Amino acid sequence: MAFPRPTTRTLVFVSVVLLFIFNYISIKYWFSDDFSSEATPAYDGVVYEYPTYDVLIAFGDSITQLGDDPDNSGYLAHLTRYFERQMDVLNRGFSGFNTSKARGVVHRVFPKTRPKMSNASLQQSWLKWFSKANSANAATTVSSERPHWPPRDKNYPGTSRELQLCIIFFGANDAQHKRYSGHNPIDKYEEDLRYFVSLLWNPESEYYSPSTRILFITPPATGDRMIQAKRRKGYMPIVQNSETKAYAEVVKKVAADVNTPCVDLYSAIESRVHSQKKRDEKVRLFDIPNPSNTDSASATTATTRVAEYDGYDEFLVDGLHLNPAGNRLLFNLITAKINQTWPELKPSKPIWAKPPI
Repeated sequence: MAFPRPTTRTLVFVSVVLLFIFNYISIKYWFSDDFSSEATPAYDGVVYEYPTYDVLIAFGDSITQLGDDPDNSGYLAHLTRYFERQMDVLNRGFSGFNTSKARGVVHRVFPKTRPKMSNASLQQSWLKWFSKANSANAATTVSSERPHWPPRDKNYPGTSRELQLCIIFFGANDAQHKRYSGHNPIDKYEEDLRYFVSLLWNPESEYYSPSTRILFITPPATGDRMIQAKRRKGYMPIVQNSETKAYAEVVKKVAADVNTPCVDLYSAIESRVHSQKKRDEKVRLFDIPNPSNTDSASATTATTRVAEYDGYDEFLVDGLHLNPAGNRLLFNLITAKINQTWPELKPSKPIWAKPPI
């Protein structure tokens, strides 16, 4: 029996069908995990696609920008080591910036999570949100809008990067004398700090991230005599310790209003400096210097140092920026506050029973 000769239309139809089938099989082959040439990381039977670490953003001024300098024992360098294999520490420090200038770059610092809003809408949104946050039940209101930290695997924290902790550390420039460009009026400083919080916690914000923890840091105490000495050698803005204290109090007030912790770096330095001054006063009162006694000579040198800079050079390099001891102090204060407030963030270095890959 002879088969009818296929027409041109039939041949074209069969060719198209075969082409579709071939393309379908090719796509299934190349994009299927079953045919992947690279092993997908797995742990305890759970497969993670593209494992990445969560993020800690440190948002601040020059003290933060210098914070990852290992030669100065930078506090961010210590935090990077502390959170390795758990969170990536991102340095977003801007030298010379106050909070007003920082508002101009914050949109490139915080990750966007929502469609873009107009500036007018965002302004109204955060003002409305903060009027609610400053009500009598502020702590309950704000906390209720932030879900608790979800349980996460310590070896592969997740399949996408999340901003788990944001450190906000401004004020050293804001507290400058008003004739300097870095100065920011204290009421504007407070408004800016609240604005940063609203960007992350206001449900209407395009940066809304309710699970992000916010940690405030007060500006450090400043050494007036050190700053005066630096001014005689070159440019150095006028920053008075009494003025810095007022800005530090504002940071603590905002942190309390929004129910988030604050590292009081100002008080930490002040208490240690004054404790050292009291110890040195006892040295002057009860120790008689003996040139042949090296311990007595050291005590006399320490007393002279305290008398020259009031002891602030123990933690500050120029009266304003942190030296290695100041950076180590800040690192210890930050980790202590994190472990106390959010114990789930405490690093837990994995010990492999067998390689996960």
